[in-house]
Amino acid sequence: MVALDDLIKHRAPMRLIDTVVSADGISAHCQTTLTRDSLFFREQLNGIPAHAGIEFMAQTVAAVAGSRHHESNEAIKLGFLLGSRKYRCQRDVFLCGVCYDVFAEEIHVESSGLSVFDCRIEEQGEIIAEARLNVFQPPDEAAFIKENYE
Repeated sequence: MVALDDLIKHRAPMRLIDTVVSADGISAHCQTTLTRDSLFFREQLNGIPAHAGIEFMAQTVAAVAGSRHHESNEAIKLGFLLGSRKYRCQRDVFLCGVCYDVFAEEIHVESSGLSVFDCRIEEQGEIIAEARLNVFQPPDEAAFIKENYE
């Protein structure tokens, strides 16, 4: 399996997933086990607020894209989370010390770089969070940055 560093641009402290279990260019399975050193850790919660699950999912989506680029011998490209639909989480907190499995599967893709992913988070095989994420990966990263940020 390819190392996570070779699939996503996220680095500490913003990287919230720990490992990639599998990734094939259409779907990915990643894992995270939260620690007290995790970026959004809150002592009073002994974990991370549930809304951070969207970022777990987004980073797993990044692993899907990174896998696709890796298979094509291309550099990892920049991607943007545009939004989520129907994020439902059965937990108020992702707890410290618990291993969470995060899954993302591409269900729609357009040549413009827009994609939609079905995502879920499981705890010991039980689905505890679900969402659809809308993402954008510009076909020409350099041109996009120049046009929008310079």
